[in-house]
Amino acid sequence: MVYLDYSATTMADKAVLREFVKDNELYFANSNSVHSAGKEVLKKLDQTTKDILSLVELRGFDLIYTSGASESNNLAIKGVALSSKRKKIIASGFEHSSVVGCLSYLDKLGYEIEIVENDDFGLVKLEKLESLIDDDTCLVSIGAVNSETGVLQNIKKISEVVKRHPGVIFHSDMTQAIGKVAIDLNDCDLISFSCHKFYGIKGIGGLFVRKGISLTPVIHGGKSLSKSRAGTPANPLIISVFNALKPAMEYLNERILKVEITHSYLMKNLKEFDNIVINSNNYSIPQIVNVSFLDFSSRYLQEELSKRNIFVSTTTACASGNETSLTILKLTNSLERANSAIRISLSHLTTKEDIDKFIEAFKEIYSL
Repeated sequence: MVYLDYSATTMADKAVLREFVKDNELYFANSNSVHSAGKEVLKKLDQTTKDILSLVELRGFDLIYTSGASESNNLAIKGVALSSKRKKIIASGFEHSSVVGCLSYLDKLGYEIEIVENDDFGLVKLEKLESLIDDDTCLVSIGAVNSETGVLQNIKKISEVVKRHPGVIFHSDMTQAIGKVAIDLNDCDLISFSCHKFYGIKGIGGLFVRKGISLTPVIHGGKSLSKSRAGTPANPLIISVFNALKPAMEYLNERILKVEITHSYLMKNLKEFDNIVINSNNYSIPQIVNVSFLDFSSRYLQEELSKRNIFVSTTTACASGNETSLTILKLTNSLERANSAIRISLSHLTTKEDIDKFIEAFKEIYSL
């Protein structure tokens, strides 16, 4: 198969899977237990957390393990809102459905939700963000990389704006950023991620939390690794986070270079066709290319490619029931482009031959 949907998920690295099987045998005891087996597991998990924080070069942070980025976003956004006396939250108009869902929920509870304006490239307008923040603002939540267009926000500049307002917390959904781009996570206060985006195992993710930030739990229960998230720790999954993240960070520059070469080759081939529009732009990371094939609907093209064992996305996987890409509609104000957009997402594993097969398949579909 030709897999061009790495932004939806990656396959777990075989080395990570092998270690996961071993860790299920070695570290099966409940780390909440007071006996020696439980204490040994807790020691291992504590060391794993320290190693992960060191890998991503975070200073003065804790790590709460979750089932993935959707849970992390829920804990970050609801956790801050329900802990604060302030009632205003600011977000961008290009957030993941798990962020949008939280905002909709809090809106019904009486919180004020403000959407900051973006420019024609999809970047947050910093002056507009500054004007929205006031004494009732508790949280600014802006994702680092848009999952459909690949647009990378200027997190450092956004952070500088937020930091000028004491008491306002800055959360960023880094699901599409960690393991793909070099970015200083220390600019944020809360950082969501999911392990299956960087060749880890599904069902585990986390929330990096700056020390001193109080979060109201969204999962209540007994003792666990964090007072903000109850539940028996998933020991082997937690250990697997480090095993997947380590190569992602150590080989980051090398992997980016491979993707840039593949991206250039893809773009060169796409330019040979008429009646297509590239929706990604100069602010998009090379791993994500969003393109509208104006002669076809998104769903038709996806299905025809799938018949040929070539896999791409129309919208994000979490919103794939929608015929129209709301992200592309908002960005371009063109229903035609929104209804014909597909996302091609690349990896360091993507080859020139993969791109050749995709282009050949599209030519065949175009001639039908």
